[in-house]
Amino acid sequence: MTLLTLQHVRRIFAGNKNNQVMALKNISLEVEAGDYVAIMGESGAGKTTLLNIIATLDQASSGQIILNGHDLSQLPEKDAAKFRRQHLGFVFQNFNLLDTFNNQDNIFLPLVLDRKPLEIMQQRLLPLAAQLEITEILQRYPYEISGGQRQRVAAARALITHPELLLADEPTGALDSQNSQRLLQIFDQINQAGQTILMVTHSAATAAHSKRTLFIKDGIIYHELFRGQQSEAQYLQKINDSLTALVMAGGD
Repeated sequence: MTLLTLQHVRRIFAGNKNNQVMALKNISLEVEAGDYVAIMGESGAGKTTLLNIIATLDQASSGQIILNGHDLSQLPEKDAAKFRRQHLGFVFQNFNLLDTFNNQDNIFLPLVLDRKPLEIMQQRLLPLAAQLEITEILQRYPYEISGGQRQRVAAARALITHPELLLADEPTGALDSQNSQRLLQIFDQINQAGQTILMVTHSAATAAHSKRTLFIKDGIIYHELFRGQQSEAQYLQKINDSLTALVMAGGD
């Protein structure tokens, strides 16, 4: 089943008449339910702009974005925050946790905003905390735990709403190699359980965990790879080869 469809999406940032920046020129893609897609490209290629548009944090200048039957290009701004809470989960590079809340309350926050009963919040939290290995730190605060633990708390906050689509923007960018691998193993597990993931990353090793990798250059999808039956090491080599070709192609 197709979960997400983008058709001819463009995003133009207007400076003045002579200085318009076309961050996305013409993006069309489909993401199937249960897919795990990595988005790569050089800085300024349009990766984060694309993610922000799908996340309803930004609006396309033209084109159509449909998530499970919802036309996001027609979504009123007043309804965007509620839509994000109910349909999307977010994992950011810098965690975006509130230091004034303990870890449990950070995880509960989207459900609190949606006025879910405490009983439902606790029922959802217990298995999730066990899976992410954060049960012992739920009553501590984000500033009291490591970066790897903070990112797993952030992942729990994203997943507790049972999102249709998990959006991850450089999720391993602030982590060391050991904690990066731990988080990616969790992503592998939740994807195998059916969670659809769309992830922006600069790291080829991170992208090698995905099922499909899109390479964006100058605001268009320049190339696409499918993992298929390849091992992680084989897929990593293909990704590195594609990144080399991307650089050799010139441009920005």
